[in-house]
Amino acid sequence: MEGAPFKRNWSYLPELVLHWISEKVKSIADFIRYRTVCSAWRSASLPMPRHLPPQLPWLMIGHKLNADQDDDGKRLFYDLWKDKMHMLDLPEIVDKGCSGTHRGWILFVAREGREVFLLNPLTWARIPLPPFTFPVKHLGEEWHAPLHHTPHRFSPHLHFRGIKMIFSSDLTNPDCLITVFLHGLVFCYRVGDLCWTMVKNPLKNDVADATFYNGKFYLLYHEGSEEDIVIIDSDNPNEKIPCRFGFKLGNIRYLLEGQSGVYLVAVKYLMEEGLEDKYELYQFQEQSLKLKHITDTSNTTIFNTNNFRFLAICSNDWDCLGGGSMYIVMFIPVYEGNDVVGHRYSIWSKKLEDGELEQRRDLDEAPLQLIGPDETVMWFQPSLV
Repeated sequence: MEGAPFKRNWSYLPELVLHWISEKVKSIADFIRYRTVCSAWRSASLPMPRHLPPQLPWLMIGHKLNADQDDDGKRLFYDLWKDKMHMLDLPEIVDKGCSGTHRGWILFVAREGREVFLLNPLTWARIPLPPFTFPVKHLGEEWHAPLHHTPHRFSPHLHFRGIKMIFSSDLTNPDCLITVFLHGLVFCYRVGDLCWTMVKNPLKNDVADATFYNGKFYLLYHEGSEEDIVIIDSDNPNEKIPCRFGFKLGNIRYLLEGQSGVYLVAVKYLMEEGLEDKYELYQFQEQSLKLKHITDTSNTTIFNTNNFRFLAICSNDWDCLGGGSMYIVMFIPVYEGNDVVGHRYSIWSKKLEDGELEQRRDLDEAPLQLIGPDETVMWFQPSLV
């Protein structure tokens, strides 16, 4: 008589073996699935693993499909590494605007800034921040007055979308400084503060972009300003270092913060027929206060969806990326006959050297957008830390 087929119970693998398997998983999506197999597999893996490599960005797509549709808290994320769309249910963000991302965290803002918080959509960890309805103080001032005596307030008419956000370290560090760049203004916050702190602009010119690196704020100005960059020490805000580079940087310029310093992306409009825009990459030299032109960008890929929403990663770590390029998101009309019935998002890459475009993928899984491009579309670098 033939015996019953043998059934292996994978939940009874030795814990050491399960832990070893978990550390072989490199994709964050696969790691999350690994932890949902059973309680034994979950207990054998760390909830905030340190072995996962930096992840390829996911593209977050907002909920607004037409003017009558209510927000259900569900968001689509396109996983570039797995070439797959994920649907995440995030009830906490219903009717909240997605304003910026950094290191696996997304900044959400309620209408008119009455509620502001950080959310990790993979772990549901949430960090409340002071509302943008609160007054703010100025960096470096000795101030112990009640909040309503402070000299500056956020405007209630501000549009809290397109906020650039930078962390000085992991949020697990109690000294982590959160910096946001909003409508030409720079604000910062440390966990435990009563309100946001405003970094004063030392010039009359408007700030084009800003970032924070190694204890210093970097304020970048538009072409034609008296300075190109002003550096402000967070510990000594009266110490301001102006920098002028002495050459034309480009029609538009942006700042990138990388592992080895601050970078500048300069966009030059090429007037010659048949040529696209040209992108040049520079690294800021902190000692000499000069820019170093990076001519070999074959190891660099930049991700951009809208102004100030930039990510830069090392292309050599990923076979699926082409170096020396910028990934952008385009809003493509969909026709039925001669009529436009909606729009669809499409991912393209643009060569930094000459602006040559190449289509990478249409996001056919995402429903048609019926009311125009969603301003919350942005690259998000997933993390469990």
